[in-house]
Amino acid sequence: MEDNPAEFVLVYASRSRRRCDEHALVLRAMGIANQVLPADGAFALLVGAADAGYAREQLRLYWQERRARQPRPDARLRVNDGLVCASLYGLTILLFDMLVRSEAFGLDWWRAGMSQAGLVRAGEWWRVLTALTLHGDAVHLTGNLVFGLMFCFLAGGTLGWGLGWAGILLAGALGNLLNALLQAPGHMSIGASTAVFAAVGILAAHAWKRRGPRINRWAPLGGGVALLAFIGMGGERTDVLAHLTGLAAGGLFGLGFAALEAHAPLAAWHKHALGLAATLLLVLAWTLALLAHG
Repeated sequence: MEDNPAEFVLVYASRSRRRCDEHALVLRAMGIANQVLPADGAFALLVGAADAGYAREQLRLYWQERRARQPRPDARLRVNDGLVCASLYGLTILLFDMLVRSEAFGLDWWRAGMSQAGLVRAGEWWRVLTALTLHGDAVHLTGNLVFGLMFCFLAGGTLGWGLGWAGILLAGALGNLLNALLQAPGHMSIGASTAVFAAVGILAAHAWKRRGPRINRWAPLGGGVALLAFIGMGGERTDVLAHLTGLAAGGLFGLGFAALEAHAPLAAWHKHALGLAATLLLVLAWTLALLAHG
């Protein structure tokens, strides 16, 4: 091409040099001479005036073909996966509540498993997981069980049971870790509500990132706000910061899952393996807790 800007016509612009170079390569493959130049903080793809119409048509066909190649994520709720994820949550909560209250094997599960900020900072990382399975009384347990079953069902049905379960456990643990880092050393925290809010965060961020219908994008976040208002803000024993950190941690996981789904989707058995690995991590956490303080 001649170096006379008056003969050039803009056919594409982007703030990403890589995307401009990608489109320039498409045109070169079709025998259309072009060049990419910086322009007002972005990059412009220019072709000769005589080639402008043909170039735009080739780019349109390229975009059309690219959209056709991209697999659309399955937005349907997978009921079986949702039921498995919810069942895992419910059975885990009930099993450990039974073990704790009966002081099974003569061990002090309560003292060994609660999250105490100072001990977590001192290296007892397992407490951020074990604390998710401890509850103060029947009301505390019932609230977390009811809401947890609902949001775990939705997370498992949306992501697959393995990825949903792993995300809820790990994001809940991350929420407890952040809470421990922000609280005074003597602060103690228990309950699955951090994991429940993590599930809400996962669903909200995942729905937002996927850019589905507007109502689908706002519904999980609306549910989280309602849940926060109902069980997250009241009572002297309510750990509001843990709920907020759980929600934030879940949001990070949800964004990551959506990006993974778009660019490198996991096979079903990979998701199953992640779910099993997360379960084994919880078992390991309790094993270390009981060996250290049981």
